[in-house]
Amino acid sequence: MQRSISSHKYDILYKILGAGLIILLWQILSMLYMSVLVPSPAETLTALKKLLISGEIQANLMISFQRQIVGLLIGVVFGTITGLIAGLKRPVELMTAPLVNALITIPAVIFVVMAMVWFGMGTIMAVFLVALLVFPIMHINTVEGFKSIDRNYLQMAKVFRVPTLVRFKKIYLPGVMHSLLAGISLSTATSIRLTIMAELLGAQDGMGQRIAISRAYLETEQLFAWVLVLLLIMISLEWLLIRPLNNMSNRWNV
Repeated sequence: MQRSISSHKYDILYKILGAGLIILLWQILSMLYMSVLVPSPAETLTALKKLLISGEIQANLMISFQRQIVGLLIGVVFGTITGLIAGLKRPVELMTAPLVNALITIPAVIFVVMAMVWFGMGTIMAVFLVALLVFPIMHINTVEGFKSIDRNYLQMAKVFRVPTLVRFKKIYLPGVMHSLLAGISLSTATSIRLTIMAELLGAQDGMGQRIAISRAYLETEQLFAWVLVLLLIMISLEWLLIRPLNNMSNRWNV
């Protein structure tokens, strides 16, 4: 137990050391190149402070967050439903496989362009993109959850004629839950990136659009500040949502 605690402390220490090395390298590069190319950490923090004081971060964060949440919920719900049906019915799995494989294989930027043609620039396009590309993640994870269920349990349930509802509650749900939680964890992280990509290429507001404007006007310190905001969001999600979900999925798997 003592060794485990000590090992955990060393893990945290090494992570802090790694972050410190990145900041040091960042500072060195900012001294070697003009600030328009690589602003220093201090300049980036100053730009971040200005964005916070002006309320620009809060306003655009809320817009992006709403788009991400709506798209994530739609994708998770539809992907889980189709995954459950496909897991129970092999023909459905085979029929949905070409669509799911296409959504996984085709680069996301192509769907961004298609969504801009269909829906124009704005919220509907961003929500559509997130939902569309979260859907196959949840579908595949749910189907794989069914495949991981011990077939002996299913045979016993069939022999003893266990009611469908009881079978679903006692066999299917525990078997699928590990993959389901893992899928939600992956979908959450993916939906953030998809939302920013959609806004970057085809929106009139949101964090992605602010990043595009900073790049267009060579406001590099603001560009780095927005990237820092995204990193903080991803770190927060990692500790507040993704890690707890992964821990829950591991407990279900046990």
